[in-house]
Amino acid sequence: MNRITKYDILRVIACFSIVLLHVSASYWSVVDVHSKEFLIMTIYNSLTRFAVPVFFMLSGLFLVSPQKENLAIGKRILKLLVLFYVWSAFYAFQGVAIDALHGAVTKEVWAASVQRFIFGHTHMWFIQILIGFYILIPIARQICAKKDVLQYYLILWTVFKFLLPCLTDMFHLDTIQARIDSLGLDILVGNFGYFLLGYYLNVTDIKRKTRWIIYAMGIAAVAATAWLTVRDSIGTAAYVERWFSPASLNILIMSAAIFICFKYGKVFNKVKRVSIWQKLSGYTFFIYMFHMFVIEKLNLIGITTISFPAIISVPILTIFTFTVSLFGAFAVDHIPFVRKIAMLH
Repeated sequence: MNRITKYDILRVIACFSIVLLHVSASYWSVVDVHSKEFLIMTIYNSLTRFAVPVFFMLSGLFLVSPQKENLAIGKRILKLLVLFYVWSAFYAFQGVAIDALHGAVTKEVWAASVQRFIFGHTHMWFIQILIGFYILIPIARQICAKKDVLQYYLILWTVFKFLLPCLTDMFHLDTIQARIDSLGLDILVGNFGYFLLGYYLNVTDIKRKTRWIIYAMGIAAVAATAWLTVRDSIGTAAYVERWFSPASLNILIMSAAIFICFKYGKVFNKVKRVSIWQKLSGYTFFIYMFHMFVIEKLNLIGITTISFPAIISVPILTIFTFTVSLFGAFAVDHIPFVRKIAMLH
């Protein structure tokens, strides 16, 4: 399969949404759950929650295709491992480097940095999951080789990951959920289904009427995400994140609706300057890895989402963070060795 511009655009939008997610969430658990700021941050946050599942869907879109040849899976996994520890070192040892300039490095600081290096920065879990997905690519391609098998897997995945947990939680059937968990169907309760879902939606024709129903459900899912989060947070006087999770049915519906919208949206087939979108798409990995550094440094100097009204601060800080990260990607892309160890192309 050749590159498809509309999916490059979707990748860039998902990347921007990830930045918006982390900006809007950075002080979300600090403000009063009864406040207007909490409501605004929750709405911004809810609008972005399709981004991680869509990244999974786009990652698997072409890799699980049975027609794809010469995947060089071992090299892909090695590349991800190198990227993980290069970026992990960047985040883990920056504090040590600054302390070293002042001659104040202690054994405790080194030990903490080494531990952070081993486990990675908080947002690097995405790479670890991708490595797991890459290991399973040969199995995924066999599943996708027969559409009825792929459909069977996705039905089971939807039932065991989304529907049953939703029902058992709604009716407080903890014992039944425990029995379901004891079945050990781990491959059906993780994010691997998203990896296959992108391919399935791409090769499956969805009728116009069905698409509009899905779009309506997607809009309703966004509203439900915000409403349920605010409702539960106020009701429990705590910060409830369960409705933000990729394991929530509302997020599955939202993500599928977004993906289908881009697949069938005619406007995306008329995009000019295709090469620009391809280049931006190639920068998304660097932006994802680097943007947390920008957010953390802004917070360190006192520029946060609570410095100004959230309705203004969140979009402004998001645009600034994304722009700085984009320029960082552009600069690194022109440094041969650094480009090789810091970017995923």
